[in-house]
Amino acid sequence: MSYATMIKETISKYAELDIIDAHQIYISKCKDVPEQTYYKTISRMTESGEIARLTKGIYCKPKTGRFGRRISSEKHILEHYLGKDGKNGVIVGYRMYNKYKLTTQFSKSIDVYSNVSEQEKKKVLDVTIKKANIRFDTDSIKMIELLDFLENVNKIEELNKRHAIRFIEDAAALYNDQLLEKLVIAIGYKKSTLASLRNVLNYYKINHSIGKYLNGLSKYKSMRMEDLYEFTP
Repeated sequence: MSYATMIKETISKYAELDIIDAHQIYISKCKDVPEQTYYKTISRMTESGEIARLTKGIYCKPKTGRFGRRISSEKHILEHYLGKDGKNGVIVGYRMYNKYKLTTQFSKSIDVYSNVSEQEKKKVLDVTIKKANIRFDTDSIKMIELLDFLENVNKIEELNKRHAIRFIEDAAALYNDQLLEKLVIAIGYKKSTLASLRNVLNYYKINHSIGKYLNGLSKYKSMRMEDLYEFTP
């Protein structure tokens, strides 16, 4: 069997519109193929229309029907990087703010943290994926959402403070130091974001050791819960 035939057979096992990560396939299933040969075959398959290029290194098998030729949509991209059961990643940014009614503003672009991605950052159509080598469960997802909110709270347009307070209370209740340490290592957060989290936990009298990440002599531009409660109906 030729290298080209082997590569095509490997890719033929993917369903139409499934995301095809060329590098991931090469590392896991085609490592014995010379790299140059592998990527030349991928290029020829793209030229022939067997696969469609979504962005550098990411492809799909297009689907042809009565409405013409279709490529993977936002739905397929999110399923790939988040997992169909939602255990491989989390959506942050405006799509997440909108989900929790923190704002009525909506964004076409989507930001995602995922343990599927092997690159630090990649954009596939309107979805930006950031690498996060962690286990995504309820607690980690809630804490990532909270940290993302705290990092961007001053930039969120038309922030609904009442919903923001409820969102913060629910997420803060799941806090633990071990989880934060994993997130700081896997994702990394600004000192000001961690200072905001410290303020939140202090406000709700939740024990923590966030001080070890901060300089006691520094003043950080951080969010205070008192600022949210002010003028909140």
